[in-house]
Amino acid sequence: METLYLVVQILSLLGLLCGVLMFWSTRKPPAKEGNQPLPALSIIIPARNEALRLPPLLKSLQQQSWKRFEIIVVDDGSSDHTAEVALSYGAKVLNSKQVGGMSPGKSNACAYGAQSAKGEWLLFLDADVQLADEDSLERMMNSFSKQEGKGILSIQPYHRILKCYENLSVIFNIIVLTGMNVFTVWKGKFATAGSFGPCILCDKESYISTGGHEAAEESIMDDFALSDVFLAKDLPVTNYAGRGIINMRMYEEGTKQLLEGWTKNLATASQSTHRFVMMLIQLWIFGVIMAVSATILAFLTESSVALLCGIIVYLLYGGHVYFLARRAGNFHLMMFLFYPFFVLFFTAVFLYSLYRTHVLHSVMWKGRKIKV
Repeated sequence: METLYLVVQILSLLGLLCGVLMFWSTRKPPAKEGNQPLPALSIIIPARNEALRLPPLLKSLQQQSWKRFEIIVVDDGSSDHTAEVALSYGAKVLNSKQVGGMSPGKSNACAYGAQSAKGEWLLFLDADVQLADEDSLERMMNSFSKQEGKGILSIQPYHRILKCYENLSVIFNIIVLTGMNVFTVWKGKFATAGSFGPCILCDKESYISTGGHEAAEESIMDDFALSDVFLAKDLPVTNYAGRGIINMRMYEEGTKQLLEGWTKNLATASQSTHRFVMMLIQLWIFGVIMAVSATILAFLTESSVALLCGIIVYLLYGGHVYFLARRAGNFHLMMFLFYPFFVLFFTAVFLYSLYRTHVLHSVMWKGRKIKV
């Protein structure tokens, strides 16, 4: 029993080490430096039944210190007051039309919006995001100019939690950042796995030359496919974490939408993660199982020293999970003690996503059955 306990403890500590290595640090667009001239920008917002989400985003855009931009909301067949809300904030509203042979959906709406854009740079924003500060847009633009205004700059928004059930997304949010390959201790050693769909900034010239969303339309993960067509043209793709820059409220309609959303994205996105990074993620999750097992075994050994060590490792893991969670969003402190439940929920949804993706070859999203 004691030998088994020792092995389990070692495995849990190994998993903890893997967690540190896989998510070493985040990076965000640097603060403004100088007053370099910036080109005109077109902000494109694909929207389907987003009347409730649009006001915070459009209001945050009105409050930006840098204002040389146009706002284009592409109404993708909404049955609510999406268009009226957008117009009330001064946005240009387009009814989405088919581009080439594309199917209806977000990618088609983005491509159609890009056709009408007048700016030299294009910023694609999801309707559920909100700029966090009045200089957020300028910081994005300045950061993009530092990569010579070519390629893609994408940002994963900081997740704002308002309802208890939204904490179920915690492990998913950690893995979304980690799975991009660029936040490990090795930083630039691994090629980026994709881009963050809620916030993508690119130049119009590159977008047209690569085919943009039209070229990426075949994939359910348009953000990953879009970065692939840019990388195929040797154009840079840079990813940042969005804390203090851009926020997002995810799946506020309830747990059904949360399950559909993560099921749609998870299995497909994981295929782009580098195998070594994926191994670190798997060992980190396995370490959670070992940390719980070590605590249980400590009770069975009836050793006070083993029990103390088991509790310490369990709390260390909890502290680490909470530390990573706060990088991704304002998740509740309960992560610290109840993290095994959230890891179990993540694992169950991931397995279901694999089933939907590789067996049924379809997922559900906003009333649409999407073929995978």
